[in-house]
Amino acid sequence: MSRTAEVPRSPRPAALLPEAGRFWIRYVPRAWEPPEQPWVHLAEGRLGEWGRAAAQAAQKAATGANLFGLLAEEPLDDVLYLPPVATRRAAARDKLASSRLVDGTPVVIQLFPGDESAVPAVAGVAFVVDLLPSLLARDLDRLARIPPGASAVWALIPGLTDDPALWDEGCARLAAAGVRCVQAVAPELSPSDRRRLAERWGKENEAEIFAALFHREPPPERDFARAAHRHGLAPFLPRPLPRPPVLRIENRRIGGVLALIAELWLRLGRSDEQAQAFFRAARWIDATQHDVEAVVDEGNLAVLPLDPASREIVSEIVETGEARLAGELLADYVGDENA
Repeated sequence: MSRTAEVPRSPRPAALLPEAGRFWIRYVPRAWEPPEQPWVHLAEGRLGEWGRAAAQAAQKAATGANLFGLLAEEPLDDVLYLPPVATRRAAARDKLASSRLVDGTPVVIQLFPGDESAVPAVAGVAFVVDLLPSLLARDLDRLARIPPGASAVWALIPGLTDDPALWDEGCARLAAAGVRCVQAVAPELSPSDRRRLAERWGKENEAEIFAALFHREPPPERDFARAAHRHGLAPFLPRPLPRPPVLRIENRRIGGVLALIAELWLRLGRSDEQAQAFFRAARWIDATQHDVEAVVDEGNLAVLPLDPASREIVSEIVETGEARLAGELLADYVGDENA
């Protein structure tokens, strides 16, 4: 019997609610072999497992063709997250990503500066480059090796990556490389994360970095977004959309605009009640079997279970292709705080 035949059916990935602040991820593999360097878990807003011990444990737990520990065979209708993997698993990751793209599934592939991927840069795939190892090592030259059109994630870690001067230098290099978006994440740090970061990257200013890691809050993600905006960099990854044969693709786009409005509404300190109404509308549109664009065209928008503000936004998106409120909120979010 072949080794492949011995592999049990792959588990279904964990499903999340897509949000702009979490890179629109809906599906997350339940197991994979992680890299040895630190990285940001985009879907959960924390540091992922990293280091030789984590990689060895994952390798022992995996078997045969299931080494990437991935997915049930049925098609996935929303964003699949492929976290960074050990170098020797890159080909398996790319093969999986390519097959899912053929099925119409949008994919977020997380890489490090200098990593290469055989996955073509087509509609539905987003490459997000994790800058954390390069920032910790202060190796900003590697940022020039990010392919044009990619996006990046900047982890805001107190004492190590939260210096505004570092932001400006890094963003200038990213903009020069042709990066389109740099999204900040203030990851949750466990006591073990803080200790390992201090031990490995805090030797030059040990007391200062230890105090920052254990006793200082990270800066607001909005502060970084303002710095990135000055270099022409967008603060949020655009929602990767499915492709045929997946159905109701336009619903995903409309829902994404509403979800971004909800995210910005909250971050700007506006009414929590209205933000939650926007979130509910976005999730209903994502889940419904109705073609929302057709419903609007037929004059039946009023029958949809949406609040008045969300209904107005949906109508505007269908009629004009965009929502004015989204642009206004985004401009406010990245604008000069003294304005």
